[in-house]
Amino acid sequence: MAQIEPSPAYDHRLAELVVAYLQTGDERLFPFAARFDDARRRAFVRDLREGLSDLTDTGSARKTSAAGFMLSDRRLHEIVREWAAANGGWPRGADPRNPDTALGAISADDEGPGLVPDGGGERRR
Repeated sequence: MAQIEPSPAYDHRLAELVVAYLQTGDERLFPFAARFDDARRRAFVRDLREGLSDLTDTGSARKTSAAGFMLSDRRLHEIVREWAAANGGWPRGADPRNPDTALGAISADDEGPGLVPDGGGERRR
């Protein structure tokens, strides 16, 4: 069956930007990242990794990603939009001082003093 309105299965340019940022940390790729402190930078990187993982996992469970129909970059777009809208701050629902946060779980690499600002909620595991 042919697609009625053919469009790219995913935004390959965005995926390339994300991979380049993860490899280099070059803030020119996402200019809003220039205003991040260390905690925000770590959270943004973690979110990008999770979004990229979602992109590569969407079709793999059904072995359909090669056909291009199940591959979805929706979450990766959401992540970048949320962080861009925050303009260097925390995206809504992602502030670690809020105990009910949308951020991913903290990995052992992310642990250390200063991860959660003073007065913050409990760390999620």
